[in-house]
Amino acid sequence: MAARNYPLTPLATRPSGAGRRHLLRGVAWLGAALATLAVAQPATTPAATPTAPATTPAATRPGPAPAARPEASILAQPPAKDPTAPAAAGSDSAAATTQPGNALRVVLLLPTEQALLRRAAGSVRDGAMAVFGGHKQDVVVIDCAYPVDGVVATYSRCVDDSVDWVIGPLSRADVTALAAAKLPVVRPTLMLSPLGASPPTPLAVLAPDLESEAEAITQQAGEDACRKPLVVEAAGPIANRVAVAMYAAWRERNAIAIQQTRLGSRESWRRAADGWRQEHVDCVLFAGGGAVLTELRPYLRNIAVYATSAAYETSLERTVDWTGVRIADAPWLIDAERAEFAGFAPAPTQTGTPDAAAVSPTLARLYALGVDAARLTLVAGREALPTAFDGAIGRLTLRDSQYRRTPMVGEFRERSLVRIGP
Repeated sequence: MAARNYPLTPLATRPSGAGRRHLLRGVAWLGAALATLAVAQPATTPAATPTAPATTPAATRPGPAPAARPEASILAQPPAKDPTAPAAAGSDSAAATTQPGNALRVVLLLPTEQALLRRAAGSVRDGAMAVFGGHKQDVVVIDCAYPVDGVVATYSRCVDDSVDWVIGPLSRADVTALAAAKLPVVRPTLMLSPLGASPPTPLAVLAPDLESEAEAITQQAGEDACRKPLVVEAAGPIANRVAVAMYAAWRERNAIAIQQTRLGSRESWRRAADGWRQEHVDCVLFAGGGAVLTELRPYLRNIAVYATSAAYETSLERTVDWTGVRIADAPWLIDAERAEFAGFAPAPTQTGTPDAAAVSPTLARLYALGVDAARLTLVAGREALPTAFDGAIGRLTLRDSQYRRTPMVGEFRERSLVRIGP
């Protein structure tokens, strides 16, 4: 199967304890991403010879746009289904002749052949390639896309003893299938969705999550001297997951009582907000999406608002009414001008005209996930993963082969997002 390149499109149940909360993490985050990306997909995606992936404009991530990075020279074809078939032009063996013998070999195992996950996987892939593109003499990348229910077969075909790292799969179903499979060869693998248990050696998990954001923003509300907090939950399972995590995080860290309510019909919001003021509610921990927050915000004047990335689904240009709202999210979005990120920013397209996805925070987070996955493998080399890492999706700490994330807190100010902490 030929490698495929895709254009870059930049990105509950109440837990019973801290351990279980971590095992559930990441599902809601990816679910929120897929819900946001639930738009019409092309019927087919034509195969292409390995070339540098197209890129999106820098509008997704504010800051100066870097020059385009040539990446084709580090891409290699995955092994053919038929081992006796001749190698294609630009194949793995051809790439190997241009690389030093000690080059790190990395397999990108991503579902870019699945309609539902194609855009998400493409963003992860392009984030990784932005990093690897700066190490053309040190890395050979084998791009192994897999179709629905094809992750185990694709892993078996693409991974042999010469591979140093595998990045992927992306969805929880595929991670679960891979971890349970009896594979002929297993190499160090950085999976991008939670497994639900500690992964078997040599597998590891890098899975961003909404629960860590709920904990971080709740802690920020406590540090801001919130005296009468209220968790406001919109409709939907993702909102419920965030609300549960917010409530639990506040109870664990504060002696001050916290209340929780669900939003009713839009017609009732003004009356509800007036009632909250009469009860001296001074901060709202909002669990829901951006469209609801935009409509609810005018009723919450003089009440501090705290949210997670689940609410930040649109471009900064549409957040003008969010001034003062504080959010826990990836440093890639909040601290976009950080010098270490400059070399990985998406380069502008040839036309310079973005499509709708070019300013999507959801796709930008997935791009940042790819950036961190690639950087972690480069830091590890042929050794163990780093136990602590300052990443684009947050500060990462490795325990039991799973990265725990501490996101960043920012505040919306007149169409901009400013870092608050940590």
